[in-house]
Amino acid sequence: MALDLVAICALGLEELLAGELEALGVSDVRRQRGAVTFRGGWRECWRANLRLRTANRVLVRLASWPGADGDALAAGAAALIRQENLRWDGVSVAQLFDPDRTFAIHATSTASAVRDIRWVGLKVKDGLVDAQRQRFGRRASIDREEPETPLRVWLHRDRATLLLDTSGEPLDRRGYRVQTTTAPVREQLAAALVLASGWDGRGPVVDPMCGSGTLLAEAAWAALGQPPGCLRRHWAFEQVPGFDRAGFEAVKRETLPAPGPDVRLYGSDLDPAAVRAARINLKRAGLADRSEVRRGDGFNWAPPPGPGLLITNPAYGERMGQAEDQWKRLGDLMKQRYTGWTAVVLAGDAGLGKHIGLKPRARIPVRNGPLDARILVFDLY
Repeated sequence: MALDLVAICALGLEELLAGELEALGVSDVRRQRGAVTFRGGWRECWRANLRLRTANRVLVRLASWPGADGDALAAGAAALIRQENLRWDGVSVAQLFDPDRTFAIHATSTASAVRDIRWVGLKVKDGLVDAQRQRFGRRASIDREEPETPLRVWLHRDRATLLLDTSGEPLDRRGYRVQTTTAPVREQLAAALVLASGWDGRGPVVDPMCGSGTLLAEAAWAALGQPPGCLRRHWAFEQVPGFDRAGFEAVKRETLPAPGPDVRLYGSDLDPAAVRAARINLKRAGLADRSEVRRGDGFNWAPPPGPGLLITNPAYGERMGQAEDQWKRLGDLMKQRYTGWTAVVLAGDAGLGKHIGLKPRARIPVRNGPLDARILVFDLY
């Protein structure tokens, strides 16, 4: 039986994530708000965790049932444990919910009668452990720090969905960002800028306001065919009963297209701490020998021979002073020095992007944490 899989993402990234999944060759790709569903086996689950650049987590849908109140939530969870023949690509209910395995539940509730997420999680837990006692004679223990079976329950419009978290830590924790700066862009959003640009991986990459170097790293890894999970040491799916270690190692050895094997990275920032952070992070990402990061005003830096990709997340407010003037300077830079390049900009303010003075080829509304933002893509002629 194939797995019903869910890759979750920041709002606005659904189309890019769906494109990634289609490129993986999985079946039945469907877009939802903040998520993309698909079908496959455990190998497809591993590949998704290892390779998806714009996803936060990959989950397996285990069951769904009406959950208008606490009793209904518990009853649906208990009914799952009682199923004798249900399997998820070879993994049985008895294996996954063996009482010797610890578990934890993370709950959310939207547009439902039961709004208290602690109560949602508690009632689902009660249903699971009560049914375990009935079926196995004992119940599993809770481990909120390192559960062997990390579960998520979504309650939406009085319907509960129980899912297995196969990722563990969020997928944007790539492992290379060991130094950070104020308000850094998240890795999956940085990767979204690269994918949205349509850049073919050829030519240099320039970030004139590079911060801790995340945009440069994500662009380089895409050009080099480096899977975003290459530095990860632990995955929640390794705890799934019957996990095939040899099979996963074979998946890790699979090669990805590398359209830009000679990619070079150029970054600058006025903040010396940001320059230090970018150098450290790019080294950790294995990119030190192909990157150059300077302290200084990137607007005054002559670009390397192109064309290539100009990618940036302009700061604003106190750091940038008069934001409108700085965005106009960015537009002048793009028009005067980067002819023939592709440019992609994360605009954290809906009104600032217009001061660039160029019409974007694409404008993608996204969520940057709690804030609204836009990815703006420009072809510079």
